Amino acid sequence: MISLFLAPLVWLLMALGIVLSIRVLRRGGALAVVTRTLLAEAWRTGVLPIGGGILFVGLGLMPLLLANSTDIESRIHTLLDYGQGWIAANLLLLSLLMSCGSYCDEVVTGRIRWLVVLSGTRWNLLPGKLLGILVALFALLLPATVFLLLLVGRASGSTELLWNPVSVAIVPPETLDVSDQDVQTYLVLLMMEDPGGWGMLEPEEAQQMARSRLERRSRSISKGSSRDYWFQYPAGLEKDAVISIRPSLGRTHRSERARFRIELANESSEVIVRNGERSTIEIPQSLTGANEFSLGMKFLGAVEEDVRIPSVIWSGSDAIELRVPAGSLISSIARSQLLTWIRCGFIAALGLTVATFLGMPVATLFLLCFLVAAAGGGFTGAFDVTGSDSHEDPRSRDPSRIVIDLLARGGELIVGQLSAWNQHATADRVAAGENVTSAEVVRGFAMIGLLWGGVTLLLGVWISDRREHGLERDR
Repeated sequence: MISLFLAPLVWLLMALGIVLSIRVLRRGGALAVVTRTLLAEAWRTGVLPIGGGILFVGLGLMPLLLANSTDIESRIHTLLDYGQGWIAANLLLLSLLMSCGSYCDEVVTGRIRWLVVLSGTRWNLLPGKLLGILVALFALLLPATVFLLLLVGRASGSTELLWNPVSVAIVPPETLDVSDQDVQTYLVLLMMEDPGGWGMLEPEEAQQMARSRLERRSRSISKGSSRDYWFQYPAGLEKDAVISIRPSLGRTHRSERARFRIELANESSEVIVRNGERSTIEIPQSLTGANEFSLGMKFLGAVEEDVRIPSVIWSGSDAIELRVPAGSLISSIARSQLLTWIRCGFIAALGLTVATFLGMPVATLFLLCFLVAAAGGGFTGAFDVTGSDSHEDPRSRDPSRIVIDLLARGGELIVGQLSAWNQHATADRVAAGENVTSAEVVRGFAMIGLLWGGVTLLLGVWISDRREHGLERDR
């Protein structure tokens, strides 16, 4: 495998970046000293050389996943999906190890007593270590991304794919969105029609039922009826933009086909779709440059006359979407990798802060729990067994059960605030051909980098400053 032989060359590129960074940081104040020291220690202890070797060898083995794949799009999707996931997993783990291990190593060896009394180092200790971790991660991320792009270009047979506008912007229709105002208006109408039924419900339950009805109506078309879906794209539609649909005809019609009449830009056509399979509708040239337009769809029923399909349902957020060419693959990958770097920076800041009052094993376990909770959605609901059709468990009033429920709700609140973490994990979107915009990178940097990372680092600096580090004994 040629790609595996490229791994040592990419490793040398990473090593060159670390060496150059250390040389550049020889001039500077206390911040540069701490940064340079972290880079040198991470290299001396083997974290960077071994971690980089594992990263690049794993990327070199990625083409083995393509042995049974002949379709170019499938090969590219596999490489981008697994390649970006492998890079992100390695960088997150290395940032965790370097952040927790570096500060704890200073405490165990006693160097912290000298560092906190050195002029200018007391307040620059944690920021300098964070900067060193970011430099080390960037020295790994840049060659790894270049290596991945080379693999993608080799799998596609041409490097033109990397520069052509193959990434698309995904725009959902506005009609599928149900706002709070729509729910309130619909609920008022329901109460006027049936005050005895809807008026007896609790406000939260009534709103939930009304929203469920509205969402079900907005996501379905009965046979013989029509519905208009509005799309807005302020930048103006580009050439080769398409509308992608994936209808659901019900479980009893999985092998059946259905017909739609499409009204688009004063043009009418019929489209035949299959249950659960994605179909594309080409947008007429007359809509090129348009900022908004409507898509009219009439459900004509099944293709076979003896088959009855009462309605079609749009299940999932990607059932109807506008796909507009919006950038090259290489630019989308670059922005996605920047978001990965920002997320790793927050993990490093969190690790440094936790390490100020916990040892390395506990701090590492804490960060692993954070990553699992942020990626998995928390644990709320594990103890919630009540519902509209169930009876209350007598044990639910036990003090231990109440404490567990409170902890679960607290976990839900925390993980709910961390929704931006998963929103800025864009590897799967890039693999699916979706474009990652510069605005997303700016939002990720502002929220995860500046807000989360900045507040966490300031807390760590404050905790470190409050600790004595054995200074009285030294004096």
